[in-house]
Amino acid sequence: MTSDVIGLKYDRMFDMLDVDVNGVLEEQDFITLARSIARATGVGETSPKGAMLVLERQRCWALLLEHADANGDGQISRDEFHRAMSGAFGDPTLLERNLRDGLHAEFAAIDADDDGVATVDQMTEFLIAWGLEHEVARASARGLDLNADGHITREEYVAGWSDFLLDENNEGAGSALLGAVA
Repeated sequence: MTSDVIGLKYDRMFDMLDVDVNGVLEEQDFITLARSIARATGVGETSPKGAMLVLERQRCWALLLEHADANGDGQISRDEFHRAMSGAFGDPTLLERNLRDGLHAEFAAIDADDDGVATVDQMTEFLIAWGLEHEVARASARGLDLNADGHITREEYVAGWSDFLLDENNEGAGSALLGAVA
């Protein structure tokens, strides 16, 4: 069972992952989002970074499907998504084991220039690819920059996702990663 705050975050994430807005998640939603991120970050869909991003999204899809698709229809409903997220990523150990590689692939795409950090502008473009409005994306990107130096490290990025997925108090730096939840 997830807390109300975590449930709201899962709902936000579900809505953003449902790229075709048909009310269920399908593998194509994950692939489409990965390709959108690859284009937005400038790494391109067919580059090694773009290909890794798509591969990690497909792996994430398979993991969620394994935890959620109770009726075997190849789709994940909102309720199934809540169960899958909790089962696959619902504590720090699971998050580290099951999402680390995907987060590192995302960060590699965001850090298109390979300087080891993402600028607030690069992170903003990534979050816009997720579907956030520019102002919300910019505020979320700034929230990840814990030391306010204009750059987001891989560690800050991973910590932000950890806050988003696990922080029940909605107070962590990443709790508003995909926009504020009430």
